[in-house]
Amino acid sequence: MTILGITGGTGSGKTTLLREAEAMGALCIDCDALYHRLLETDAGLLADIEARFPGAVRDGVLQRKRLGNLVFADENALRALNEITHGVVCREVRRLLAQSDAPFAAVDAIALFESGLAKLCDVTVAVTAPRESRIERLMLREGISRDYAEHRLDAQKSDAEFSALAQVTLENSGTAEAFSQQCKQFLKGVFDTMEEKKYEALRKELLSAPKNGYDRISDADLAAMEPYCKEYMDFISTCKIEREAVDWTIAEAEKHGFKPLVPGMQLKPGDRVYGNGHGKCVIFAVVGTEPLDNGTHICAAHIDSPRLDLKPNPMYEDSEMAFFKTHYYGGVKKYQWTTTPLALHGVVAKKDGTVVKVTVGEDENDPIFCVTDLLVHLAADQMKKPMAEGVTGENLRVLLGSRPLKDDEGSDRVKFAILCLLHEKYGITEEDFLSAELTMVPAGRAREVGFDRSLIAAYGHDDRVCAFAAFKPLLTLGTPKKTAVCVLADKEEIGSVGISGMQSEYFEAFMGDLCDATGASLRRCFEGSFCLSADVSNAYDPLYAETCDKGNNTHLNYGTGIFKYTGSRGKGGSSDAAAEVMGYVRRLFADNDVIWQTGELGKVDQGGGGTVACYMANRNIETVDAGVPVLSMHAPMELVSKLDTYMTYKGMKVFYEDK
Repeated sequence: MTILGITGGTGSGKTTLLREAEAMGALCIDCDALYHRLLETDAGLLADIEARFPGAVRDGVLQRKRLGNLVFADENALRALNEITHGVVCREVRRLLAQSDAPFAAVDAIALFESGLAKLCDVTVAVTAPRESRIERLMLREGISRDYAEHRLDAQKSDAEFSALAQVTLENSGTAEAFSQQCKQFLKGVFDTMEEKKYEALRKELLSAPKNGYDRISDADLAAMEPYCKEYMDFISTCKIEREAVDWTIAEAEKHGFKPLVPGMQLKPGDRVYGNGHGKCVIFAVVGTEPLDNGTHICAAHIDSPRLDLKPNPMYEDSEMAFFKTHYYGGVKKYQWTTTPLALHGVVAKKDGTVVKVTVGEDENDPIFCVTDLLVHLAADQMKKPMAEGVTGENLRVLLGSRPLKDDEGSDRVKFAILCLLHEKYGITEEDFLSAELTMVPAGRAREVGFDRSLIAAYGHDDRVCAFAAFKPLLTLGTPKKTAVCVLADKEEIGSVGISGMQSEYFEAFMGDLCDATGASLRRCFEGSFCLSADVSNAYDPLYAETCDKGNNTHLNYGTGIFKYTGSRGKGGSSDAAAEVMGYVRRLFADNDVIWQTGELGKVDQGGGGTVACYMANRNIETVDAGVPVLSMHAPMELVSKLDTYMTYKGMKVFYEDK
C-alpha cells in the first residue's frame, strides 16, 4: 500500500485534498474526524483527558470549547493533550491501514510528524493558505467567533514550519475549483509515481540483476582481499607441482598444530590431523563437536596442472643441440607451449635408493628452457594446418643447451656435457631418468595484471587457486561444529585416477581412520557429509563469446562460481547437485556476504569438462562444484580476478565454520 501523508493548519484545505484522493479510490483517514469518533467510543481516552484537564468532560461528553480555551493558550497544556491523544489515534490509523486492501491511502493529520504517522507515509504534503482565508473558513465551518478562530491558528505551526517538514507543499490561494484541480493533478502524479515505484520494488524482488562484485564488496573484505592475494601469489609461485604443494601445505599445517593421523589414535573436538598420500596428495582435518556419524564439511580441490612430463628416456642430441623429449599431461593447446620460458621441477629416485629434488629455472640466476617454434618466414605449410596439428605432441621437445665439452671427441658431445652438469649438481646419470618424475612447467613468479592490478597471472591457477582457498581457512579455524576436511588431490587433469587421484582408496583410508579415532561409522559419516568440490570455471571472455551462453557463464569480478553440474554434452561426467544442495550454499553465502555467481562450462554442445565432484558424490556425499572463474584456462599463463579469488576463500571459510 502506498500512503500519502497530508498535513497543514486548520482551514488550509486539507479536506479538499483528502476528498479528491478518496474519489481516486484511496482509503482516506481524517485524523481529526477519527479523533472525534474516538471521543464517543473510547471511554479510556475520555477518562485520561478528564484526569489531566478536570471539567473538560461532562456527562461523558467532551466540552470542546472549554478544552480549547485551556490548551490553545498554554503550550504545556497543548503538549500534554497531544501526549494523550496521539498514541490512541496512531493505533487506530495503523489498524485501519492494516485491514484495508486498497492500493493507496491518504492520512490527513495536523500533527502528522509529531504523532509519528509520517514514518508510515511514502510521500508527505503540506497544504498552506493565506491566514485570512483560513480564519473565514473556520468561522463559517464551525460557527465560532473571530477571536476564537485566531486563538486556534496561533496555537498551531506556521505555514513555513509545515512546509519545512513535508516533502511537497500545495498552496491553496485561489478559488475552490482551482485548488480542487490542483489537488487532482498532484494526486495523479503521486499515485502514478508510486505505481512505478511499486513495480520497481517488485522488479527488484522478482528479477535477478547481478552486480559487479566491486559494487557490492564491503570495506572490510576489500581491505582483507589484497593481503590474502599476496599470500596466494607466494604459494602459487612456490608450488608448481603437486609434490611441492603437499610439502608446503604440510609444513604450514604443522606450524599451526596439525599432526599426522596414525591408526589407533583417539581424537577429540579441536584436534588437528593430516594424512600424506604418497607425497602427491594430502588430507587435513579439524575435528568438530558433532559426532562424525553426523557427517563432515569437505572442501576437495586438486593440485596437479597441465604440464610437459619428461619421457622415461628423455635426453637426446640432434644437430649439436640437446633436447628433452616430453609427453604432455592433461588438456593442453600444444602451440601455446612453444617459446614459453620453462623450468624443470620434480624428483629423481637414484639407483642407490636416494631421492633427489630438482628445481631449475625459478631462481633469477638459473637458466630457463623452452620449446622452439618455426619462424613465420618458413611457416607457410605449418600455418595451413589446423591449430591442433600445427605443433604436434612429439615436437614438444625442450631445448637444453648447445655447448660441447672443449676437449671431448666422442659422440653426442652436447648431451654428454649437460649430463656432466647434472651429475655434478645432483649426482644423477642418464639411467636415473628411468626412475624420475621430472616435468617442465612455465618459469617465473605470479604477477599482477592490468593498470588497476585487479588480476593475477600465474601458471597453475587450475586448480591451486581453489586448493589454497580450501586449505588456508583451516590454519586459523577454531573447533567447528562439523568436522572440517580439506582434500588436495592429484591426477584430476587425467581423470582422477591412480594412487593419488580422487578415485583412489586413500580417501576412504584416511576417513576410515578418522572415524575409528572418534568411534564413528564411515558409511554414516559419508551419508551425512557435504562437499564443496573446489575447482575453477571458465570466465566469460568477450573475445570468444560464441563458445558460451553469456547468461549462464561465470564472469570476472562477480564472485566465486557455484555450479549445479559440470560435465560435457548432456552433463556427461557430472554429479548434478540437487536443488536442496544449491539452496543450502545459496543461503550460507547470502547470510555471510559471500559474493557468488553460477554458470556452466560453455554452450551445451561446445565441449565441457569435469571435476572431482562426481567421485565424491559416488561415495554418497552431497556435492556441489565451487571455484574461481579463470581466463585462458590450461594455458601456460592463466588469469584470475583478485575479488573472485578472495571470495572463494571466504566461501570455504564460512562453510567450515557453519553451525
